[in-house]
Amino acid sequence: MNSKSALYILIFVVLFFLIVDVITLFMRGQNFTVEYYDSDIYVDYSSVATITTTSGLLFKTEKKKSEYIEAYKQTSAETFKKYFSEISKEIGKTIDVVDFKSQVNDKDDLLEIVEVVTLRGLVKDNNSTYELDMGKITMNQLQNSNLKVHLPEGAVLESVEPTPTKVLDSLILWKGQDIKFFPKILFKRG
Repeated sequence: MNSKSALYILIFVVLFFLIVDVITLFMRGQNFTVEYYDSDIYVDYSSVATITTTSGLLFKTEKKKSEYIEAYKQTSAETFKKYFSEISKEIGKTIDVVDFKSQVNDKDDLLEIVEVVTLRGLVKDNNSTYELDMGKITMNQLQNSNLKVHLPEGAVLESVEPTPTKVLDSLILWKGQDIKFFPKILFKRG
């Protein structure tokens, strides 16, 4: 076999595997869609905050749902710790997982996941001005989504980014497309 034939065979083999990889990638796709999520962030005048998130996932098949549930139960706590470790490096701010609890509810077509995570380092005290911030972490902009930040009763809001959908006393709310990135909120004691 001459070198020209060997080159053509090599190119054919590489193209074959490339095509197989691309087809596999498209066929695998995502096994679920996020139908909704609601996140409530509770802060006070300390570095500790609690985030409760409820998500509704719609799976393509029951088998994929079962596989996801099994994998989630085995790895969710470690995944959270790893995620916040990576975020800490990315934003240059140490955020530690103090506690994590989750609950999986199989509701007809939807799988509802409720996660409650307590974090240290999410709120920073800057000379009596408290800053809730996690950098410009992008959030899912789903139509059926809400992000709520609950400030301490009587807190005075100094600034907030991105612009919220509503501000009601100590509650700051974003809905749907208004949720662009994790909020940066400055507040003081009232």
